[in-house]
Amino acid sequence: MHDTSHYDKCRTLMNVHKTHHQKRVLIFSLLTLMNMYFSITLPITHNLSLLYGTAAYGLIFGTFSILYSAGILTLIFFATPEKPKLLLLAGLLTILGMIIGIVNLFIGIAMLIVCVSQIPDSKQAVWIQKQEGYPYFNERFDEQMQYFGKEYQPDHAFDNLHTAEMLDMPEEGSPDFTVSPKDKMPEIPDIPDDIL
Repeated sequence: MHDTSHYDKCRTLMNVHKTHHQKRVLIFSLLTLMNMYFSITLPITHNLSLLYGTAAYGLIFGTFSILYSAGILTLIFFATPEKPKLLLLAGLLTILGMIIGIVNLFIGIAMLIVCVSQIPDSKQAVWIQKQEGYPYFNERFDEQMQYFGKEYQPDHAFDNLHTAEMLDMPEEGSPDFTVSPKDKMPEIPDIPDDIL
């Protein structure tokens, strides 16, 4: 039997990473909403449509900024500590958005801080992935693998249920579930009035 003393530490770290990721997604969502608000109000309040010579610039700029911010938020949602490449891509898109003016400068800096805060978790996640027992870190799972040599496989597959045919029921019914006629039912005795 191999050493399982690190299982508790690894499970705890994975739970901490999950909590940190949820907090980062929440903060990033708020920052994205703020950026969307500024993307819509900035062209209107500063009359940028006159600057670029088209009345539709504000609408186009705001719409593209909203879609761009939503794309970055989607990347952050899927950029768990185990997937640092998605985090790097979200950071690069944030920087690009700041350069071309789609992401507000101050909000973009806050978004980058949120991205950078995940780097220690990602380093720990790389270490956890190399540990024996990953991703379950469960002694019972290890025992099952030791005895049976594979993960649990159900006896019956649940795929293609919509194509399964229903079995026909026999006309006469099952002998286990027959109901006796009323005349064979025992009668309920009368209850004397003095008991009530």
